[in-house]
Amino acid sequence: MMLLRESVIGLLLLLVLLVLPVVVLANDTKTVPLTAEELKGITPFVAVVQRNWKSWSQGNDTVAKLDLIAQMASPAYKGEDAAALVALEIYLKKNPSVDLATAGAIDDPKILDRYYRSVLKLRRVKRVLFANGQPSFELLQQGPVGDCYFFSASGWMARNRPADVMNAITRLDDGRFRVRFANGDEATVTTPTDAELAINDSDSTLQDGLWMSVLEKATGTIQARTYRKSATIPDPTVAIDTAGIPIGSIVKRWTGQEVKVFRLGARAQREQVRKALVRMQERKSLATSLLLHRPPAKLAYDHVYAIMGFDQATDTVTLWNPWGTDFTPHGPSSPENGYARKKGIFTLSFDEFVSFYSYLAIEQN
Repeated sequence: MMLLRESVIGLLLLLVLLVLPVVVLANDTKTVPLTAEELKGITPFVAVVQRNWKSWSQGNDTVAKLDLIAQMASPAYKGEDAAALVALEIYLKKNPSVDLATAGAIDDPKILDRYYRSVLKLRRVKRVLFANGQPSFELLQQGPVGDCYFFSASGWMARNRPADVMNAITRLDDGRFRVRFANGDEATVTTPTDAELAINDSDSTLQDGLWMSVLEKATGTIQARTYRKSATIPDPTVAIDTAGIPIGSIVKRWTGQEVKVFRLGARAQREQVRKALVRMQERKSLATSLLLHRPPAKLAYDHVYAIMGFDQATDTVTLWNPWGTDFTPHGPSSPENGYARKKGIFTLSFDEFVSFYSYLAIEQN
């Protein structure tokens, strides 16, 4: 009875704590500047804004963030037009509204860079469901949207249960996709538009096809039915970028199994956590972990990771950061130097894991 009460309390705390926005802090990723050759032939951002303004503004003098998000589901905006729509929406995250003159004068390097990178990304998209026959874990990198809670679990599934990922998606005769998860959650969605791809997905992930984009659009649709914050966002793909989604709910969605949530940190019952990780390893269970607060280590926080394994012999936990990036520390892997990472996968000691991370959710299969 005590364990049940603690599990319920843990789930309630998790729901409350996850209202914080996703923040990334691990200054070990570098963006390579675009070359003149890459930029060649791309219409300047200002010109694209001007040619689309009448449509975006719908006759109004100004546009606001939700006005643009509401148009992202339209397949009419392609390539440069979709990329500019997304870049302007990002500008509006820090500005209540914008008129044509102001939009045409935007010179923020980050906004312009996002526009150009989105154009290039959309030119390279593999516009089939599974470009490599089945999900390719090695290509997965979480995009700009804060859906680590979903992406981390989905990446684990892609690596360990790819058939389940493929079986979750059915292409219908009318071109739409029906997505049905193991717990019964279901949604039918249209093919992700260029604007939805530009705002949400990484270039690398889109080299594997549209399957992750379809899953994310379906997840946004499902969550809008029960989460008020998701319901207020007028595009299902953008709606996935919502704080407050319990990590255990995604583990259950993918597996259909009950989920046990453990509190980590100073109040963790360490031996219970250790036994749970041993069981996870033996049963090949899906598990994710939330690192909520800034730790005394070079790790991204307010971020969800997938648990890739537990080694009893070395007492180490292997995790996957869904950013999917590589990192080589200056010196041995440690909290101070950071942890050597390949395609997002890294290892740290059990004690470090329990001390740094906040919650652990494990499938009870």
